[in-house]
Amino acid sequence: MKQEYKNALATKRKIAHAYLSLIKTHGENFSVTDLVNFAGINRGTFYLHFNNKQDVSHFIVENLAQNFNQLENAFRLYDIAQNPDIILDGLNKILLKDLDYYKLVIAASSGYNFIEYIKNIVLKLVSNNFKIMQYVFSIDRFTIAVKYIVSGGIEVYLSWLKGEMTCSLEDITKFLSKLIKDGLQGCLRYEG
Repeated sequence: MKQEYKNALATKRKIAHAYLSLIKTHGENFSVTDLVNFAGINRGTFYLHFNNKQDVSHFIVENLAQNFNQLENAFRLYDIAQNPDIILDGLNKILLKDLDYYKLVIAASSGYNFIEYIKNIVLKLVSNNFKIMQYVFSIDRFTIAVKYIVSGGIEVYLSWLKGEMTCSLEDITKFLSKLIKDGLQGCLRYEG
C-alpha cells in the first residue's frame, strides 16, 4: 500500500474519530470548525478528504461495511449452524482489531443504523448459506430462530461494547455458540 494512501486513510480515520466523539457529546449540533478543531487539523485538510459532515458519516458507514464484509467473504462456505464459533470468532477479530473505534461508534450510534446493519449482514450470511439451507425442514421456524438468535447476539455484543458486561469476548463466544446450536436444532435435520 502506498504511503500517500496510508496517510490519507489515517487522516480520514482521525476525522472520523473526532466526528464520532462530537456526535456522542453534541449530537448533530457541531460545525466543521468544531470538527477540525477537535481533530487537530486545518479546514483545508478536512476539505481535501470530505465535502461536509455527511461525507464523514458516509465514510464511517462504508468503513464498517468493508470490515464486516470481510466476515461474510471469509465464512460464507462454512456450516455455521454446526460450528457457530467460526462467525463469532471472526466477529471478535474484527472488533478487537479496533475496539476503541467500535466502542465510539456504538456510543455515537444515534445517527447510524449500525446495529441493524450488522444484524442484516449476519442474517444474510446465515440465510444464504447453502450448506445450512439444505438441512432446513421449516423455513418459517428457521427464519424465526435465526432472527431471534442474531438479534439477541447483537444485543449481547452491544452491551459488552458499552461496558455493561464484564465477561470476555471468549466467554460470549462460548455461550452464544451453544445457544445458536441449541436454537437451530428445532428447524434443522442432520443426516449421517
